[in-house]
Amino acid sequence: MSETAQFGALLQMTTLPGHREEVLRVLGNYANTLDGEPGTTLFTTAADPNDEDVIWLWEEFADGAAVQAHFRHDFFQALQLELADLLAEPALVRPLAPYARRVNPVPAE
Repeated sequence: MSETAQFGALLQMTTLPGHREEVLRVLGNYANTLDGEPGTTLFTTAADPNDEDVIWLWEEFADGAAVQAHFRHDFFQALQLELADLLAEPALVRPLAPYARRVNPVPAE
């Protein structure tokens, strides 16, 4: 199991046609609020290169209490309201148990 996270989730978000950039902006703004969620250890978004309406999101949490705190956080609640009018359907969520993670630093130029 990962030394930094006990719980993870992979989410697939399908936006309404033409709204992916707006959803990515909203998620980027949300990422800036995560200092208020110390149990959220990783939050990553990516645009699907094969589908212009799909976004992938990966989250990791320190423990079960951190997951519950995430769902209760005011910014998460606001995010759900903001995304409601931008997504074609509810996000598909796949809970996962993180095992190994390695992030290499970007070499200085």
